[in-house]
Amino acid sequence: MKKLFLFGLGFLLLYIIAYDLKIGTLPSYNFSASPSSSPVKMDKPYKQIKTGEGDTVLSIIEKLNPSATSLPITKVIKDFQKLNGNLRPENIRAGKIYNFPIYKR
Repeated sequence: MKKLFLFGLGFLLLYIIAYDLKIGTLPSYNFSASPSSSPVKMDKPYKQIKTGEGDTVLSIIEKLNPSATSLPITKVIKDFQKLNGNLRPENIRAGKIYNFPIYKR
């Protein structure tokens, strides 16, 4: 009885491993980390920046616009999304190039 139980447990373990490797159990997400391929038409000037590790949209915009610290964050996020095909700021990836708005003050 003990051998039959161990055989069944081993078979179940092999089946689970094969299923996980072949089909998978985690949902796959399609992250579109690059800006849209269509040309961007916007009244505001922007600059293309390659992001690095630890960069955020707000940190890059603060570096580009040191005098524009009083801008509402919602405006900055909306402008970033318009320039990058509605890409959410939390979905940016290191090593990719994105368009960042430049504000004049």
